[in-house]
Amino acid sequence: QGRPARVTTQGTIDLPALNNIPAQGLTLVELKQEIICRYQTELGIEGIEVTPILTQRAPRFFYVFGEVNAPNRFTMEGPTTLMQAITMAGSWKIGANLRQIAIFRRGDDWRLMATVVNMQGTMLFNHQPCPAGEIWLDDSDIVMVPKTPILIADDLINLYLTRGLY
Repeated sequence: QGRPARVTTQGTIDLPALNNIPAQGLTLVELKQEIICRYQTELGIEGIEVTPILTQRAPRFFYVFGEVNAPNRFTMEGPTTLMQAITMAGSWKIGANLRQIAIFRRGDDWRLMATVVNMQGTMLFNHQPCPAGEIWLDDSDIVMVPKTPILIADDLINLYLTRGLY
């Protein structure tokens, strides 16, 4: 007998007589073992057979902001590289610092990690067809394309001298 169950936003599933079984981050084999163990320990049901099947994966996203033409959240349809992400964001603006593109990512322990990549040789001058800094993005990665120092100075001059902010 099959019974569909959906993973909630809290990362749990609800089954008959069992509530809030953690599913997020588990493989299908680990989930199977967890369900069988819960039926044995909580309800005393022995010999139950469970076969979890993944029918649909949750959408995966990455974010691009900074000196790009269309900053936004983008859906990962498949494996995505940093160059593809910047291209999806409408490419970079004039004044983008392609030497210090930062990718922010959460580790397995939820600590925030940052990686700085130099893509100037590839994206601007096309000197490196296969750049060493090109990386694959993960779910929920944030790509920041910063301003060049000259553009930062120009913004400060505009802010203090042109607009008259004292």
